[in-house]
Amino acid sequence: MKFIDEKGRLFGRVNLFDLMVILLILALIGGASYKYLYLDKKVTLNESDITVTLWIEDIRQVTVDTIKVGDVVREYDSNLVFGKIVKKEVKPHYEQVETADGKIVNSEVEGKYDVYITLECRGIASNNAISIASKEVKIGGTIVLNHKYYAVRTRVVKIIEH
Repeated sequence: MKFIDEKGRLFGRVNLFDLMVILLILALIGGASYKYLYLDKKVTLNESDITVTLWIEDIRQVTVDTIKVGDVVREYDSNLVFGKIVKKEVKPHYEQVETADGKIVNSEVEGKYDVYITLECRGIASNNAISIASKEVKIGGTIVLNHKYYAVRTRVVKIIEH
């Protein structure tokens, strides 16, 4: 008995083209199974304590007085707990102003303040991102915080993962 007969069949039973198609389909199934069953398990998520410092820019004295150390604040969109304020630092707000002789100088704006708040948070840290209250947190990113008495737009200036 010949290995391949005159009709192109293997051992006189299986068509070579059909065999190649079946082997290709099995290879694709095997590759997809490997990718989804083994490779995706390498992503690790760790819930950890995270300290975040946020900058609140250009707010009035009434808002400064309302923000208190110990407040538990929530992320505005999801209303999930974002963290607890453990430190508050108030500084005067400055803006660039053009003088009469055409120079640009930083000038203090009366009645306006910048506040730096430090929060203790619980979040998920992966290899690619840090998420707190379902919000991805990155330096320079904007986060709107919500409390019973106030809502403020903040900018992330520091992240420390413990």
